[in-house]
Amino acid sequence: MRTHPLTLVALATLCTAVAACNHEPKPDHKGGFMVQGEKVIELPAVSVETQFTSEGFALNYFNGEPTATVRTGDYLILYGDYKPYALTAYKHGAGFYQQDSSKPSASDAITVGPMKGEKEMFKVRFTKPLPAGVYLLECTLGKGSIGFPFRIE
Repeated sequence: MRTHPLTLVALATLCTAVAACNHEPKPDHKGGFMVQGEKVIELPAVSVETQFTSEGFALNYFNGEPTATVRTGDYLILYGDYKPYALTAYKHGAGFYQQDSSKPSASDAITVGPMKGEKEMFKVRFTKPLPAGVYLLECTLGKGSIGFPFRIE
């Protein structure tokens, strides 16, 4: 049986196109994002600050409002040199959101893994339901700490 070079080239092209075809939505610039269905929504980053109570306890807080609401099936994408280290519940304070020390860390409710075909993108999936509230995905970026706030209803 004789094979035609044109057939081999066409088959190789088709295999390459199918392998490269990834219909997963991806952001076009660096940052933190939420994916709802096929829609990619940017999460504004906030600086995580620390204040000390009169008893000497450290509480983290951030300024700003969470702009996104995560629902079942949604996931987050971190595009860049972000290293997530905590998912923490926050409560509304006087003009800011402060860490809710009455709730345990929710870091065990997420998994972080690489996105197929991307070296700098990581997918953050929720592995179990979280109670309604405001959460902050805290990440290191260089030598600092940055967070991506969102709501769960």
